[in-house]
Amino acid sequence: MNNSSPSSPSGDDTRDLPLDDAQLNTTKAEMLQSILDAEQSAPWLASEAAGEYTAQIDAAGQALEISDEEAEKGWQGLSAQLNQIWTGAQVGVQSDVQTSVLALLQEKFAARLPSDLLGMISERAQQVAKSGQPMVKQLITCVQDGLDNIGEADLQVMARPMAFAMRGSSADEFVEATIKSVRQDDWAALSPVEQARLSLAAARYAISQTES
Repeated sequence: MNNSSPSSPSGDDTRDLPLDDAQLNTTKAEMLQSILDAEQSAPWLASEAAGEYTAQIDAAGQALEISDEEAEKGWQGLSAQLNQIWTGAQVGVQSDVQTSVLALLQEKFAARLPSDLLGMISERAQQVAKSGQPMVKQLITCVQDGLDNIGEADLQVMARPMAFAMRGSSADEFVEATIKSVRQDDWAALSPVEQARLSLAAARYAISQTES
């Protein structure tokens, strides 16, 4: 029985042994240092190609440089174009709303009121519907210039019930009741009070449509 201890590995066999932690850390540090010490400005390019690439970038940057005056002039031009587009969009929306309200008025009141009076009521309704004025004032503003034979005090008396009617179905029902309460006849044959009642009903309807 051989009690001799195993022989130590010879120097030629040390390359086959795994690295201990200290050796591994040293190797990693050496590799990292070699990367950080690299002198190439663009490691993925050859030195000549990297220089040409940098020159092209500098030239492009110089070509894009503009003076403060040119920048201000360009910004003013862009602002003017954006403002024109925004203004045009707003005008288009307002025009569509006015056309829609007028079409609804004509559909409901064409047989009862003159077309020029309906056009005026539609236009005034756009102006006063969201003005914050009391409803009585809004109604009178919509019809007053189209009624020559009745005073403002009388219009206020007739406008109050319509102004106090709740929005929605209550206001619509009040408008319908007012239309039915005025006799069917030509506009010129109606009394000033009948004309005023129909006009105020049209104004209340137009304001409701504008608000909705």
